[in-house]
Amino acid sequence: MSVPTEGDLLGLAGVYGYVACVVIISWALKGRVTNPRKVLHILTGGIVFFWWSFDTREIMAGLAAFPFVVLLLLASPLSPVAFLRNSPLGVRSAEGHPYGLVWYATSWTAIAYLLFSDLFAASIAIAAMSFGDGMGEIVGRRFGKMRHLRHRTVEGSFAVFVATFVSILAINWFYFGVIDYQFGGPPDMLILFALSVAGLVTCLEAVTPGQVDNLVIPLVISGYLHMLGV
Repeated sequence: MSVPTEGDLLGLAGVYGYVACVVIISWALKGRVTNPRKVLHILTGGIVFFWWSFDTREIMAGLAAFPFVVLLLLASPLSPVAFLRNSPLGVRSAEGHPYGLVWYATSWTAIAYLLFSDLFAASIAIAAMSFGDGMGEIVGRRFGKMRHLRHRTVEGSFAVFVATFVSILAINWFYFGVIDYQFGGPPDMLILFALSVAGLVTCLEAVTPGQVDNLVIPLVISGYLHMLGV
């Protein structure tokens, strides 16, 4: 593995510091919100706004993402490591599908490695999972009335669509309007592009089993974006 650059060290500090803050926030919100795990799920997506600082593919994927796969696996409800299973992170893991957060970190790792040269597309794939899927569950559980599938509501699916659409616009603005990202450029017909991706994410979220959506959605979207040449 390459020697970390200043950008890599800044990225590592940002990732670990940010994730620690997110875990603390989700723990502090216990008892105040109905689903603190989903707060963790959504807020973790904020990493897409500073992982651009990494200079080395292997360091971003191997040191900033993969360690969380191991950590979350050891903190899962079926882990034999009691102090991690009973930690704040372990408690959050137990609130949903046993390996949901493990798949979350796995998709982060795969996308960080495979799309390192196009972090704009990588960020959209992660946003689809964190912001889109996350808001869909919150809105669907709280306001969902009209079901269109057994475990999906119109309100929840609409929230997935809107959250993904807005996320794409925000990511485009940040990467090409704020930090002047040098790899690639903004998509042609941005609104149409955002609508098409948001529509695909909404359909995927509706038909993908909840046990594996944290893996399926970002990987399918990243493949779709790569196919489009984004």
